[in-house]
Amino acid sequence: MSRYACLAIAMAVGLATPAFAQTVTPVTFPADPVAQPAAAAALPQKPAHILKYLNPEDLEPTTLLAPPPVDGSDQQKAEVAEVLHLQQTATKERLDQAVWDDRHESSELWLPTLGPVGFDLTKLPATAEMLDAVMRERDAAADVVKVYYGRRRPWTFDDNIQVCEAAGKNGSKVRSYPSGHGTLSYAQGIILAHLMPAKGQLIMARAEDFAVSRMYCGVHSRSDIRASAVLGTTLGTLLLHEPKFKPLLDNARAELAAAFLNR
Repeated sequence: MSRYACLAIAMAVGLATPAFAQTVTPVTFPADPVAQPAAAAALPQKPAHILKYLNPEDLEPTTLLAPPPVDGSDQQKAEVAEVLHLQQTATKERLDQAVWDDRHESSELWLPTLGPVGFDLTKLPATAEMLDAVMRERDAAADVVKVYYGRRRPWTFDDNIQVCEAAGKNGSKVRSYPSGHGTLSYAQGIILAHLMPAKGQLIMARAEDFAVSRMYCGVHSRSDIRASAVLGTTLGTLLLHEPKFKPLLDNARAELAAAFLNR
């Protein structure tokens, strides 16, 4: 499959952006024991991570993603309203899940879905190594786009939006586009679905739900999630066809087959 075909597949991923009224009482997230930082995180002048397997031109922000909605536009306002609506109408269980998902920005994100079928990364070292490599590649890919666009978080537009990140509202006010969590879940999800095809739909449903948790968490808007689906899908698809990544992929495939998890 060509790189252009991979990008075409990724660009087909998208979610609608509804508008909502802001009329319900604010939600409160569970208290978190993690210490709060003293000041907001600053946007770095250049990305802090480097791609190891892919080429920067494969993930060029200006050719891969449309720009986010302009501040003050109807779409941007509708997205902020949607985040508030989701928080105000969510069950406690869904908000608790958003907190859990926030704290597990790693390969552990698959435990709620795949753990019950024996997906234990402590017993799958080759698979864990492969997924860690995907996460590091995600770090570089998402960092480039986040720095390029420097989009503000939805909570900076509406004080009623609560934040479930450990840093709370002392965290970064920018770096919203795309979601790093969502980019990770889609990138790893595409690869895991390829290696475990019988569980592909379950895996991709979890990838989407993990990404949407960032809206419940108050730190991303719908277009951030949509962009993370495109970036993560592109990243995962390109890695599946990258010769330098193939040894990690082959080792994980053999390990999952030996554990009867590839079906």
